[in-house]
Amino acid sequence: MIQQTFPHRRGAAIALLILLAAAPCPSASAAADAEHTFTLSAHDAFENGMGAWAVRYDGNGVVLYDRNLIEDDGPGISSNVRWLKTHRAPTQEVSGTARIKKVLHVARPEAIEARLYVERGVSVQINGTEVDIAGNTRYPPIPVSLLKKGDNEIVVYCRDDSRRTIKIARPEDILRNAPDRKGRPRRSFFSKDSGKTWQPIDGEYMVRLHLVQYAGQGHFISPAIDLGSPPSGPPVLLSGATVLSAALKPDADTPAGTRIDLAVRTGPCPVYDKRLWSDWNPPGAAAPAGHRYLQWKATLSSANPLRTPVLRSVAVEAKVSVSPPPGWAGGVKVVKSHNEQIRYTSIPFEYEDPLHARMVALRRKYKLDEVVAGSKSELEEMVKLRDWVAHQWRFTAPASNYPAWDADEILTRKIGMCVQYAIVFMQCSISLGRQARFAFGNHPGAIDGGGHEVCEWWSNEHGKWVFFDVNQSWHHIDARTKAPLNLLDIHDMIIKEYYGGGFADWAKRPRKAEYTDAVQCCYGTSLVPNEPSSRRAKTWHIKDGLYRVPSRWLYIRYMPRNNFLSRPDPVPVAQGSHWDYSDYVVHEDAFTPTQWLYRNFTGRRSDVAWTINQVHYEARYGREPRTLRIQMGTSTPYLKTYLVNVDGKGWKESSSAFDWQLHPGRNRLEMRVRNTSGVEGPVSLIELDSAQ
Repeated sequence: MIQQTFPHRRGAAIALLILLAAAPCPSASAAADAEHTFTLSAHDAFENGMGAWAVRYDGNGVVLYDRNLIEDDGPGISSNVRWLKTHRAPTQEVSGTARIKKVLHVARPEAIEARLYVERGVSVQINGTEVDIAGNTRYPPIPVSLLKKGDNEIVVYCRDDSRRTIKIARPEDILRNAPDRKGRPRRSFFSKDSGKTWQPIDGEYMVRLHLVQYAGQGHFISPAIDLGSPPSGPPVLLSGATVLSAALKPDADTPAGTRIDLAVRTGPCPVYDKRLWSDWNPPGAAAPAGHRYLQWKATLSSANPLRTPVLRSVAVEAKVSVSPPPGWAGGVKVVKSHNEQIRYTSIPFEYEDPLHARMVALRRKYKLDEVVAGSKSELEEMVKLRDWVAHQWRFTAPASNYPAWDADEILTRKIGMCVQYAIVFMQCSISLGRQARFAFGNHPGAIDGGGHEVCEWWSNEHGKWVFFDVNQSWHHIDARTKAPLNLLDIHDMIIKEYYGGGFADWAKRPRKAEYTDAVQCCYGTSLVPNEPSSRRAKTWHIKDGLYRVPSRWLYIRYMPRNNFLSRPDPVPVAQGSHWDYSDYVVHEDAFTPTQWLYRNFTGRRSDVAWTINQVHYEARYGREPRTLRIQMGTSTPYLKTYLVNVDGKGWKESSSAFDWQLHPGRNRLEMRVRNTSGVEGPVSLIELDSAQ
């Protein structure tokens, strides 16, 4: 990919000229040249664009991602809880003269900070030097100066009469989840004689190193910018426009050894479509005729792990030839419009196909259509499904032969805990054509703060992911709007109600419940706020008519896919009995303490609050009188077709682009999508009055 480079300088404002090929242009009397400047802050581009990879927003601008987890056990680590009879992690006791050694390979030892993840209460040597660790430190910092390029030896032992247990990941579990690690040397060793001699073990100790150092490279993509409309925002009905030229002016810092490169692509429609848009090109490349939309991609690079470039904003200065509206446009008035907005995730989320053979079989075998029959709304359908799942078996921790992530296996065995309830609901929901995802979280040390697995499903009615606690069969709603909440909504509420809107300091973690009139709960099959059935739950969740503010969801983690039937691995070993798997996607904002045992953190809200099944459209004056050219775009898993409803005459299948012929009087156009399961998305619309 060819890109224009920003040289090293502070406060860079370099104009990058884009010479766009001119589309057939109206005559000078019919068109007017306009100059527009579109300034997009890096935060807005980062949050609302098409994704961000290996970069983050630090409050000042977009910088390189600065987390690097070094481990050998993560994909295969399990739990050592006593009740597990199979799938239990082997362990090694460290006491007396018994020591363990972990060798971790560090490619770049330069770091701003280093943290160790190891059993609390142990003593540690790094490359032969003892590190002073405070007694019960959760993630002890270690001196970066002790690290070296290449293999680093971490020796763990106990003083005096103390003893600790270190978990081991089995080789077969590691390779099942991460087959690319085959052939790696063993990096875990045991000594009986205080380190005089060492023997390799069969597996890898759970000892991890986390370095705060900037990635070598990352990038993010802006939203589509309509260069043919004023920066104040495009009108509902668009005139023709030809972009004559554009210049990109970034506001950036690029310290020595760092750089920022920009690339651009252009297209004729507001939603990126690979078939219609150009490839990424360097500024200066010509764009096809008729392309009025532009996206820029900023690639940040650093040769120094201690330095990062900072991008604060990019201004696009465009010269545009704008066609005036046709004469008949004066008789057209926009009465009403609603245009759904699409938010994109950076997570390479893999969706299960609702028509996968095993999904179809699941739906048929358990008569799921009958389970949700008679539902008057999407929410009622999902609540019925949730309550059905919640009553399929009695909560029982699977001590032996931990079940696969397979709803049919779980329903056949009729055994499981919150993990299994969430998996069954997720897959049953998908089989009905409604996408869902597996999520979980905790709030260590807080009241009701233990780990818990749940689901979020995509609501077309509410345009958001919705949280369901499946085995408890309940969900939260906003008391004012009655809209169901998701985990991110609840996380925000925890920060506000328990931490006063500030940082979630461990010392301030909530020890008693707070009650509020801002949130309500719906239990069982109820769609309106009600009381739980058990006496204990009533006293716990409701007080003086107020519902308790949830306290569990300070930390939220997501599995980055839901296609566990078509691709069974990778999955955490014995999920729910521990949370040490290294490759979850972890939401972390400025208010949340870091959990250094994980690799993938994101503070980008769109990464976990992305949208699906929406239609975003453009309405442009057509070539023929009283004709509008409609262009639709969407991000819909397993899309079957677009649907349009003209003047209430009924929904019909449509291509993504078509001409809408107006008639005198009221004209109404509704647009939506239908997926391969027949589930239809929310409606975007435009309503016009057209004079005779």
